[in-house]
Amino acid sequence: MKPEILEQIERRLVVEHSTQFFSVFTNSFYDGMDNKKKPSSTRVLNKTNNMMYMTFKEILREHALRYLPAKSLYRYNAVCKDWKHLISTPFFEHTQSYFSCSLSGLFSQTPGGSITFVSLDPMSYGVPDPGLKFLPEPVDLVASSNGLLCCRGRTENKAYYICNPVNREWKKLPKPEADHGYKLALVLVFEPSLVKFEVEYKLICAFPSPDFHGAYEFEIYTSIDNSWNISTEICFGERTRILDRKGVHQNGVAYWLTDDHFLIGYDLNKNRATLIPCYGSWLGSDILGGYYGKPCISRRQGPDIVVSFLSNVYGNTMQMSFEEKIWEKRRVALKSEWNVDGGSVLAIGGGVVVFHDGSRIVVYNLSTKETKSLGSQSEYNSDCFYVPYVNSVVRLQ
Repeated sequence: MKPEILEQIERRLVVEHSTQFFSVFTNSFYDGMDNKKKPSSTRVLNKTNNMMYMTFKEILREHALRYLPAKSLYRYNAVCKDWKHLISTPFFEHTQSYFSCSLSGLFSQTPGGSITFVSLDPMSYGVPDPGLKFLPEPVDLVASSNGLLCCRGRTENKAYYICNPVNREWKKLPKPEADHGYKLALVLVFEPSLVKFEVEYKLICAFPSPDFHGAYEFEIYTSIDNSWNISTEICFGERTRILDRKGVHQNGVAYWLTDDHFLIGYDLNKNRATLIPCYGSWLGSDILGGYYGKPCISRRQGPDIVVSFLSNVYGNTMQMSFEEKIWEKRRVALKSEWNVDGGSVLAIGGGVVVFHDGSRIVVYNLSTKETKSLGSQSEYNSDCFYVPYVNSVVRLQ
């Protein structure tokens, strides 16, 4: 490889992915390990010595490439044959899907069905077919999870599809047993693991119980069995109604926002549903998301962004005076440039908050506290439905 090419790659990596790139030299010590366990000093020293004798090209290949989003990886296919071969191997695709967790952009859909992709960084994030024309029929956006996207057909059959827009792989799911209704309450769960090589994902639907008024039942699709199963668990609520397509998952638990200031949580492993009070939420402007591994509710509140994250999932068993023990808040004060009324949060996850100010789509980085507009090519449309998305090369087949 020519030195000038390596220099260009180094500069591009630093500019596009400085956080991931510079964390490589510390994170590499802990690869594949439990974060709660620290390696011995001897192991760290040996690994450090090994890296001292690696060329810059080898460091990039072994420790940096897996942190890059899919679009950047495909661009680096042209660097050399070694990189092209590495990026195309199933093991690398599996590893990249595990480390790729940064929010890449938003899929948006108009009421008429037109779909497009709004990239947070066009140089780094993107998909080859933003309109999802590779699917066998027109679809509605439903949910996403770590690189996978769930859609439902717009035809009479209302078939579900799981796809990866990056490699245009897709799978049609079997017909569910229950009637999921028109207003969907679906959560896609895909949690990549370094231990499990096989891609495993689940689709959870909370649907109104046909037997109990005001209650919700749960139907779960598992990719391993390729089948749906209705859970025996029922969540009872007096007047609880799940808001359309406002669901998220964190650590194996699916959450839905309701219209009476509650979260419905369904634990996949324990097959248990809970009602969690959401104090002071503003219906209509709340967005569910993830805040460093915890479910959160984010909203615009005057000139600020307020992020309320669940700190104690068992707090709903306490008295109402203990509300502070259930939720913790972080308030983000925006600069005067973004202090406009009428804006709302579109997505939160991967350390960033995406919101609009009425016309522009804006990204706020929770770590660096930097704010940037996505430009005139990504204007906000109040009629659109937005789904957050992560660029990943994970394969369904």
